[in-house]
Amino acid sequence: MIRPSYAVKLARTKLRSKRGVLVTSIVVASLLFAALIATIIVFTGAEKSASNFIKKAGNDRYLVKTLPNIPYKSVGFVNPPSLEDIRAIKAFEKTYYENLQNKYKSLGLEYSKDSEVSALLPAAWMPETTPEEQRVSVNWSSPVIDLLNVQKFENYAKTASNKFSDLKDIGGKYGATGYYVVDKPSQLSPIPGSRLIQNEKENYGETEPKSGDMSTYGYYINSIHNGNYSFTDQKLLNRYLLTTDASNLKGVPVVVSAQEAASLFGKTVGLGEEPKNAGDKRTWLKDVQTKLNGQTYQACYRNSAEQALLEKIQRDYVEIKSNEGVKGYKKPSMIYAYPTEGCGNILLKEDTRVISEKQTDTKNEETQKRLGNYVMPQHSLVTFQIVGIKYAQPYTDYSKGVNEYVKSLLVSQDDFSTNLDIPLQMYEALPDEMKIDDVQESSNALATQRARSSEDFSPRVLEFATVENARSFLDNETCSNSASECEKKFMASPYGSNYLILDEVNRLFTRIVSIAFPAVLGLSAIIIWFTISRIMAENRKETAVYRAMGAKRSDVTAIYIVYVLLVALQIALVSLAIGVVAAFVADNIYGKALTDIAVTAFGILDEAPKFSLFDLSSPLLLIVIGSIFVISIIASIQPLIRNSLRAPIRDIRDE
Repeated sequence: MIRPSYAVKLARTKLRSKRGVLVTSIVVASLLFAALIATIIVFTGAEKSASNFIKKAGNDRYLVKTLPNIPYKSVGFVNPPSLEDIRAIKAFEKTYYENLQNKYKSLGLEYSKDSEVSALLPAAWMPETTPEEQRVSVNWSSPVIDLLNVQKFENYAKTASNKFSDLKDIGGKYGATGYYVVDKPSQLSPIPGSRLIQNEKENYGETEPKSGDMSTYGYYINSIHNGNYSFTDQKLLNRYLLTTDASNLKGVPVVVSAQEAASLFGKTVGLGEEPKNAGDKRTWLKDVQTKLNGQTYQACYRNSAEQALLEKIQRDYVEIKSNEGVKGYKKPSMIYAYPTEGCGNILLKEDTRVISEKQTDTKNEETQKRLGNYVMPQHSLVTFQIVGIKYAQPYTDYSKGVNEYVKSLLVSQDDFSTNLDIPLQMYEALPDEMKIDDVQESSNALATQRARSSEDFSPRVLEFATVENARSFLDNETCSNSASECEKKFMASPYGSNYLILDEVNRLFTRIVSIAFPAVLGLSAIIIWFTISRIMAENRKETAVYRAMGAKRSDVTAIYIVYVLLVALQIALVSLAIGVVAAFVADNIYGKALTDIAVTAFGILDEAPKFSLFDLSSPLLLIVIGSIFVISIIASIQPLIRNSLRAPIRDIRDE
């Protein structure tokens, strides 16, 4: 039996023969394995980095936003209404106006049928073949429909199985916790109900919300102007908050978009425009947070009565201008003027009413008061204080480049509503004089809006300890928000990040590796088999000499096995070196840019993790390295067997 040290020496000697074929084989095989190794290192780093950002954004949890799936027909009417609905509406309408008439009578007031607003209107657009009773449409402005919607919702709520208590029961099966309030309507009326005060003035010419590019993003980055606010649990806003101390607040706390904050207040504090480069954008966002932390602004909230007066000012102005020079034209008896200061009183400019007109107006006002319908014109100056900055994400077209692709993977496009977030706990800590009386009270009678603001039917964010639990809950108990038809009790989507997409990418990568790995092994086996076969065939005389000198078949086999292992070692070292260097270069090229993208996308500036494309912790690397040796041995079996069975005398004679 040949000594192992001799086998190693002889094998190393053989490495110096046929260098061209050997080097070519090693290089080709090494490149194949290097590509696989580099891919594993890069993907492992990217996957771990993305997971770190996702966990940081979700407080080490996987978040799911849910809302009850309420069939619209259960809480409202559709056009055209069914015959059953038509008859129900007519019956309710008759009772409603009879009760209203009796109320007038009991108060000693004169009732006029002209004040009635019909719940059903004739519908000329319906086919003439439609029965006359059904040729109607729902009049959404009728108080009858408002009350019927409320009644339908109340009836639905009595037997509903998708209340908050039901959600907790279902979520508990999957280990859900949290159940945080999100997007709870503030009912602070948006524009024109409230207007931003700039330069101590209100712009009465602005009556419509700004929408930017007409997307959710476009509305969101104009929410201060539009006056859109909602309440969200403070824990969901932690990564955006610059302070959590409510003791020194000067107004209603609010988290605003960096884009709108910089646009409205940037010039006063020396902020430049938002840069395009991801690295510069990160610095800019930090600058926005630093300079606008604690910034206050004001909006003027005017109730429906004052809004009606503002509309009258414009309407009267148009009427007067249109009738200039018209003989016999009589101006309105009461002409109002816009306030002279921000959130000031609406001024009565002219009052030419005669005594009888004043008496009639006074009587009408008293009637509305006795009926409980009178709304006194009022306004209130609301002060807001910025306590958080959120970088709003525009729609991401992942086909435009790696930056956009990474953002589409990391950040959910559904997280941004059109409302700015008021941290609920910070608001509740405010003294009563700083709160808005009706800021949490719904004044809209529509059933669907009541459902959203109700504790039982409001949106909630659940948190799960594992992505598997979150996925199981989403798959088994909910429909996606984009589903056109849904038979389940709740609708839901991932919140805070696209962790499910990342999980799918991870699974896809595993499937790709399961295909690529055998392919690389197969190609490498062919290359190694060809190399060993070629070298053994060209070294027949040398093998025959060993045999003639007394070496056994096992001795020759041992020499070639050591030789194969040395070749495999060189392939492993070269492929590992190339793969590691390639991954390291990729990390140096893209790592910092991806970190900047992730930081701005998630809004995590302080103690932000690094987005790295370099990670050697995957067990797949050991499997790949080990497989190089295994496949080398397997590929050499057939040439070894053939070589050991050859007759040495014939090989010497042939040479």
